[in-house]
Amino acid sequence: MTHHGKMKRYTFRALVYLGVIFFLVIALFPISWVFIGSMHSTADLLKARVAFPPRNPTLEHYSALFRAQYGVKLFSRYIINSLKVGMGTAALTMMIAVLGAYGLSRYRFVGREILSRLMLFIYVFPQSLILVPAYVLLARLKLIDSHVGLILVHTGLAAPFCTWLVRSFFDAIPKELEEAASVEGANWFHVLFRIILPLAAPGVVTAGVYALVLSWGEYMFAVNFLMSGVKWTVPAGLATYMTEQAIEWGQLLAGTVLTAVPILLIFFPFARAFLRGFLEGALR
Repeated sequence: MTHHGKMKRYTFRALVYLGVIFFLVIALFPISWVFIGSMHSTADLLKARVAFPPRNPTLEHYSALFRAQYGVKLFSRYIINSLKVGMGTAALTMMIAVLGAYGLSRYRFVGREILSRLMLFIYVFPQSLILVPAYVLLARLKLIDSHVGLILVHTGLAAPFCTWLVRSFFDAIPKELEEAASVEGANWFHVLFRIILPLAAPGVVTAGVYALVLSWGEYMFAVNFLMSGVKWTVPAGLATYMTEQAIEWGQLLAGTVLTAVPILLIFFPFARAFLRGFLEGALR
């Protein structure tokens, strides 16, 4: 390679690295500001004197979150509620996605491809359109102010995309494997759970993590369908730190930081499978 060619290659590589660094700075700046701001005193926050690193770092806002046991400000309860709703949503979504994807992948019926495409088309419409119909439906089922009702709503939001994603994994598995198992006497249940699911594990894990993340950060349905403060999830609970009279900036920032901790602890063990599932699902 000539000297001119090496210079072009090094220049291109340097530009790529600079672009990545620039993107990371833009993406991480709000997160860093929230984390650093949560370690400033209330007086500094009210005067917008946020310094990096903090001059006099404090954890008073973090301790205040768990000391406050009055009214609706029960941050530890918000975390538990979000875990309950998120895990329930993930489990139910994976079950629906697996069964739905298997049916779309292995059984031929009229309108199969149209139904598969509609699963993605529904995401074109804003979620606010289903707020009133979902409220009416849950009211008739007596599931308003219930975590079960919120799990059903969150599952309805996540299941179509997850079903489409898992189907792409099922389509890539040769049908000859199922035929061979059927010859040996295995029924569809054993074929699905002993042969298909282990091979499609990255896609199923991706569906579960996606549903959990969607449920964890969902605000609109949580704040409208859960009336009791002790049942609120984290996004709805954090809104209590913002009132018409004042905004408790310290506890709001600290709560935002702590909100990310459980989801990160859950996400990191499955991060590789999650990314692999999304990439393979897109390629297929």
